[in-house]
Amino acid sequence: MTLPLDSLPTWILGSAATRSHQVLHKRLAEAGVTGYEYRCLTSLAATDHVSQTQLGAAASLDPRDVTHTVRTLEARGLVSRDRDPSHGRRLMVSLTATGRRTAEGLAPVMAAVQEEVFGRLGTEERSTLLRLLKRVG
Repeated sequence: MTLPLDSLPTWILGSAATRSHQVLHKRLAEAGVTGYEYRCLTSLAATDHVSQTQLGAAASLDPRDVTHTVRTLEARGLVSRDRDPSHGRRLMVSLTATGRRTAEGLAPVMAAVQEEVFGRLGTEERSTLLRLLKRVG
């Protein structure tokens, strides 16, 4: 006997994750950034001047994805890169003024995503869900 899909927590969680992912990427695209770009810009906004390796760790990105994303952001004038004077091979990354404004402008986009995805839940329900997802994750 098979179980109905809507009785399987893994199925429900997967469906919710898919919907959340779709909403997130649609809203980020409307704001002119990708998910990787958002992660890098937000991580850089929390720091000042970090190596690409540190940025990758903060943004939870693979080194190759960081390199590609940082190059794209640099071409758009959102970040600048320079060599670390104490380590000639290390590239340091920082937000430009335009990049900082872009990162700040993404905060309301993310708030709208949270509301679109979780708007049917009350404050206490959201807190409970977040606590439970952290335990599962």
